[in-house]
Amino acid sequence: MDDVAKQGTGALGSRLRRVVERMDRDVHAIYQAAGVRFEPRWYAVFTSLRDHGPLTVGELAERLGVTHAAVSQVRTALERERLITGEADPVDGRRQRLKLTAHGRKTAAKLAPLWAAIQTAATALLDEGAPQLLAELNGLERALDHRGLRARVGDLLHLEDSDAPGATHEAKR
Repeated sequence: MDDVAKQGTGALGSRLRRVVERMDRDVHAIYQAAGVRFEPRWYAVFTSLRDHGPLTVGELAERLGVTHAAVSQVRTALERERLITGEADPVDGRRQRLKLTAHGRKTAAKLAPLWAAIQTAATALLDEGAPQLLAELNGLERALDHRGLRARVGDLLHLEDSDAPGATHEAKR
């Protein structure tokens, strides 16, 4: 029996987390088998810095659609592994611009074939089990951008602050 699946849309977040956790475990095992110290949760920040860096924590949060705090946690881990470093922003010395270190660039090169294989395997997995999933996720994100879950529940329960800041997607995912 699968209690989470039985709950349907009431457990949507739990179902999504469960799928992500399963995939992250597999990706982590792939990294370990390749002898690379890297965590799946670092991927988005790391590849954004590889492709678009140097960037501030705020710029990364904006690009990735996540909170400043989430990026800061990953930043700390990536700095601890000496994969990224910060340098003073030339425009505003109070801010740090993050970039890959030489070790980070070597790690990115080592991981490139693994990431290509993961992408190919993930595409095959989606083709087999959920060919429209990415399009559906895009639609779900657009709907959340339009009106968040908090606002929708607030409407149903007649809560006064359902239009308050944070009631929609602008609060960040």
